Amino acid sequence: MSGEESDTYISRGDQLIEQRDYDGAVAVYTEAASIEPKDGFIYQLRGDAYRLKGDMDRAIVDYSRALSLYDDDEDMALTHLYRAAAYKSKSEYHNVIADANEAIKRGFFLDAAYLARGIAHYMVGPVKQAFEDLKTAADLGSKGALKELEKYGVSYTPNTEKQTQKPD
Repeated sequence: MSGEESDTYISRGDQLIEQRDYDGAVAVYTEAASIEPKDGFIYQLRGDAYRLKGDMDRAIVDYSRALSLYDDDEDMALTHLYRAAAYKSKSEYHNVIADANEAIKRGFFLDAAYLARGIAHYMVGPVKQAFEDLKTAADLGSKGALKELEKYGVSYTPNTEKQTQKPD
């Protein structure tokens, strides 16, 4: 598939997702994947469509396929977070933690990764780790982490100096 043809599929799929026609988007991305089966981005997009329509099992399969095709840390980190969201919907918190760990290891989207891992740790333990992760996410600028901490009765003022630093 040429880059132009690929862009056409992506644009059409994006339009269908905006219209909440997730089945239509899945069909477009499926056609694109049949033409370009080694394009991880197409599988990620189709995974997004499946996740948005509530089919978490198929979303997880497509995100896993995308991960097997990607070699870029940023793409992989984002896809791990999308797959973590699908696992969270299935209450598979150990898988959420594993995907968040992968995103953290890759060094991208750290606020979202620590938030996801913190929420998962709150569900399966240890709770102390949950609060540490949520505080780290808040330090990195996550408003969602502050809301989670507040929900659990924890008052926290983020250390804004950490927002520009990459945690270990």
